[in-house]
Amino acid sequence: MRRADKTEDPVSALSDPAGAVLDAHGTVLGWTDEAATLLGLAGDQACGRPVTSLLADRDQWRQALRTRTPTAWEGRVVLRHAAGHEVPVVFRVLPLGGDAGRVDAARYLVLAAARPAYERWRQDIAFSHELFFQDRMGVVLFDVDLRLVRTNAHLLWYTGVPSDLAGHRLGDFLFPEDAAVLERHLAEVLRTGDLRLGVEVLIRTREDPRGGRHMTISAFRLRDPHDGGLVGVAAFFTDITDHVRARQRLDLLHHAAAVLGESLSIIRTCEDLTTVLVPGLADLAAVDLADPVLIGEEPAHDGEHLFALRRMAVAGADGSPLPTGPMTLGSIDTHRATDIAAAAEAVDGSRAEAVSRGGGRAERAGRGGLVADLRRTATADGAQAPTGAADAAEGEAASGTRPADAGPPAARAADEPAPAERQAAARAAGKRAADRQEADRQAADQRKADQQAAGEGAGGTGGGATAGALADVGTGARGERWVGPETPGQHGADGSGDSYGSGGADGSDSADGSGDASAGASDASDEVLAWARSVPGAHSVMTAPLHARGILLGRVTVWRTEALEPFDAEDLTLLEEVAARAGLAVDNARRYTRERRAAVKLQRSLLPPALTDVVAAETASVYLPTDAARGVGGDWFDVIPLSSARVALVVGDVVGHGLQATATMGRLRTAVRTLADLDVDPEELLTHLDDLVLQLTVEADSDRPGIEDGASNSLTDSVGASCLYVTYDPVTGHCVMASAGHPPPALISPDGSVRFIELDPGPPLGVSSLPFDITELDLPPGSVLALYTDGLVERGTGDVDEGMAELRARLLRADALHRPLAGLPREVVTDLPPSRLPDDVTLLLARTRMLPEGDRAAWTLAADPALVAGTRELVAGQLAEWGLHELTFTTELVVSELVTNAIRYAGGPVELRLIRAGVLICEVSDPSSTQPRMRRARATDEGGRGLYLVAQLTSRWGSRYTRHGKTIWTEQPLPDV
Repeated sequence: MRRADKTEDPVSALSDPAGAVLDAHGTVLGWTDEAATLLGLAGDQACGRPVTSLLADRDQWRQALRTRTPTAWEGRVVLRHAAGHEVPVVFRVLPLGGDAGRVDAARYLVLAAARPAYERWRQDIAFSHELFFQDRMGVVLFDVDLRLVRTNAHLLWYTGVPSDLAGHRLGDFLFPEDAAVLERHLAEVLRTGDLRLGVEVLIRTREDPRGGRHMTISAFRLRDPHDGGLVGVAAFFTDITDHVRARQRLDLLHHAAAVLGESLSIIRTCEDLTTVLVPGLADLAAVDLADPVLIGEEPAHDGEHLFALRRMAVAGADGSPLPTGPMTLGSIDTHRATDIAAAAEAVDGSRAEAVSRGGGRAERAGRGGLVADLRRTATADGAQAPTGAADAAEGEAASGTRPADAGPPAARAADEPAPAERQAAARAAGKRAADRQEADRQAADQRKADQQAAGEGAGGTGGGATAGALADVGTGARGERWVGPETPGQHGADGSGDSYGSGGADGSDSADGSGDASAGASDASDEVLAWARSVPGAHSVMTAPLHARGILLGRVTVWRTEALEPFDAEDLTLLEEVAARAGLAVDNARRYTRERRAAVKLQRSLLPPALTDVVAAETASVYLPTDAARGVGGDWFDVIPLSSARVALVVGDVVGHGLQATATMGRLRTAVRTLADLDVDPEELLTHLDDLVLQLTVEADSDRPGIEDGASNSLTDSVGASCLYVTYDPVTGHCVMASAGHPPPALISPDGSVRFIELDPGPPLGVSSLPFDITELDLPPGSVLALYTDGLVERGTGDVDEGMAELRARLLRADALHRPLAGLPREVVTDLPPSRLPDDVTLLLARTRMLPEGDRAAWTLAADPALVAGTRELVAGQLAEWGLHELTFTTELVVSELVTNAIRYAGGPVELRLIRAGVLICEVSDPSSTQPRMRRARATDEGGRGLYLVAQLTSRWGSRYTRHGKTIWTEQPLPDV
């Protein structure tokens, strides 16, 4: 039992307490129904009895008498129920008349309630009382019209929220869309009675609708405990903005980790980076890379070289102000490594200390990033926008609202200044801002004067060191930003950031310590800030370097518009973390680009040009490797000029893919060209090539020191090939071809029909030593041959016949007879499926030509030495007819020597042929199979100088076997017309 408190009414506050009326002697005079229910005694049973008889222990009565006071009397006792068990209760005694302190008071009203009910009431009071004093959770009571009835003192302590919320609707101060969402949830709770628990909502006020606050709302319906009528809705608000932002940052990091590095394309990686940042972190993002990165090279990082930053990707609602490609900001201090940093320092060097504390307009982080509030750094007519805490107080006083991100301390309501105090604070803040602006203006004028004086003393350069450093690049192409790599002083060994200036050893901007912290960048501030504000409506900007292995690769820059709150230090940390991951991804793509460029360069060096034009044919080709990422494979083609204006067309396919297949292909192509230069027949050439492949297989199967087993196996997998070798003679139109396991070529005849030439493909190279068969045919002038690899007709979607039928249809659609060949091969293969090809694809188109009858002359000579003189006359006459008088003397000597040797050593008949086909070709054929051999005659030798003279008088000469003997040929360049 405890003494009563004036501020508490523990019994009467309960609904329906038990009541009894006592006289001055403690006799029960009246008895309520609730009392009868509590003790199990009817009114006639209880009335007339002394109250002490109701106690379980009569000694409790004496204790109760000792605790009464003249004003109130309450306590706890244990009563006896009519059934015999004890009933603990709490009671309160109220005098009905007279003096409550006198024993002879007329009547007393005793109210009692079961102690468990009282305990529940007390808990309810304590809970509701403390609930409204919580400062980390908002408590709101709404009536049935969803008007605020009661709140705790710290609900929505944000800009634009009225101090007294009683009677207001949410739409009176919240953003209409946000208020509608909240009221929809509350109305549903009021209608159905269903609990709303942990519903996330966004709260933005009408005065500050930018970023808003994220909250969870839990709501339940309130009913009257007596009649069950609706009272309203109780709602609990918890600010989870920090949690949501942390979760969003973590999600963005996870998204960046999942997206960045998926592609080995530098451009795709930059585009992925912008899509990660927009809209997750910013409204607009741009990625700039150094030009050397694009070709796989490392930018110079010795602090002495300049390199151009090229804008690679832009993402945002409106990317038009930031086009991709190169950009020019020629007056940036190249030693500062970041134009944003130069801008922030150039605007106001006197605020450097405030910046470093995070209280100014810009902040740096440990990884070289920087965040700047463009509104606070904006200047107009030399006046600087308000910055700092004092300016924030000025804005708060002017608007009459609370700060946007002010935390709700428990005593804020009590400590909030009165309106008059806020007005005085606003006037004081305005005066401080004006004084600060005047001091800034004077400091800027002084710096400008110092720079002008320094420029005149240095020979009138006008820009000091900065202008001199940029003298060669200030007029670069539009779109290029010339920056220099970060100097050693900017990043320590641990990667921590330092000043962006290139100061002396003591950390000052000059060796003597007299330099201003922002003097080196003041000239660049206007241009840089103009670039930073190039996004309409942008109010905040961040930038972070893209680093990898200590090398600066570029920068990523993000902007926010008026729709979002400015960036803060945590946003910068997030951007730097994403930039760190992106830097590694870009570096991986750069290194891959370097390797791919080397592989592609190797591949291209091993293949002929895509377009060739020789006397016998005009050719065009296309090559698509199955490994499109690396751009290399084992297919090859070749166009080889042969003697006598003939041409050889070659298409081959090496087993396997990648660099090893490319290397094998290079060896085979070299062998083919060497054998073709010997003018061997197609079947003989394939036989020699087959022997070479067998030798390569033996080498690959043997243990080779210095090569790991994996490399040896890879080499074995790549040995083996197919090849098609075709020769064409433009003089006769005769074509000879042989195949080693290769698909037959397609022939597009002058009438427009397309057919595949029937030939015996023979075994692939390296499989067996069986001989190869040849196929001979005469081609009409203007025919087009299509040589290809099996990747064009075997793509895993059907049999070879279907692939060849599709190729025939493609060639018909291409109309190769009436269109230039350039571009046609790519057009034929352009609609191949974009997925990874199962095999390399090569297509070579050749339009054959016939030499006119007037460009050739032939004679058959008997084996008579007396005919040699007449032969010279025939040659001289033909050259005169062609207008080649300058070549008459040398040609007569060559013909005389070759014909004489043929008649002397081979007998007859001897065939002489002159061909004018870009060069003058002289052929002498005889029935002997003995190859001539040039040797150097000694001074005492009477002969052996004939072929030596022929070699000296012509540009090329050689000999080839024929089916009826051999042919010796020479070439002489035609004189310039």
